[in-house]
Amino acid sequence: MKRILLIIFLLLHFNVMADDTLIEDFINQINEVKQEYEKDSLEYKIPTSFIATVATAETGNMLFEGAPTAKAANNYFGLHRFSKDQEYLDTEGGAKLRKFNDSKESIRAFLDLIKTQDQYEGVRESIENNEPVSNYFKSMDKYAEREDYTDFLNQVYTSRIDPILNPLLPQKKPMLKKQMEVFN
Repeated sequence: MKRILLIIFLLLHFNVMADDTLIEDFINQINEVKQEYEKDSLEYKIPTSFIATVATAETGNMLFEGAPTAKAANNYFGLHRFSKDQEYLDTEGGAKLRKFNDSKESIRAFLDLIKTQDQYEGVRESIENNEPVSNYFKSMDKYAEREDYTDFLNQVYTSRIDPILNPLLPQKKPMLKKQMEVFN
């Protein structure tokens, strides 16, 4: 019985670690994209943690389970086509999901959406007022199909993104006198 529990624990642990690697890789891509913008631009000021939280929530920890169209479209934010010149893929439900060449193009589109669309004025104000990231999510309810989207984003942020970006460092244990002698 102990072996079975150990195996289950290890499988869960390695699954979470794999998800973390996907999220970490995406965070690196966000940071690379942000370097394309001037440091005083809104796009640059949008916190990486905010961008990563929305993408992680929209993709199910970057796994795209149950979202093959979004995966095929490299669409990490659930962005829909709003202009006739934008490439798209039709979902099974009939939505026209924007298609991107790669994840960086999807990130750029999300940054532009936050910068230009009226429904994200609250997010822009939170950024300009240097508010905590958790406050940005309050303005995202217009973005969502889920009624609990704000709470969901906060949960993703606190349980998945913040621990990756701000890991708790193990505290050093005080050395014993005998251990200190090794350094003398």
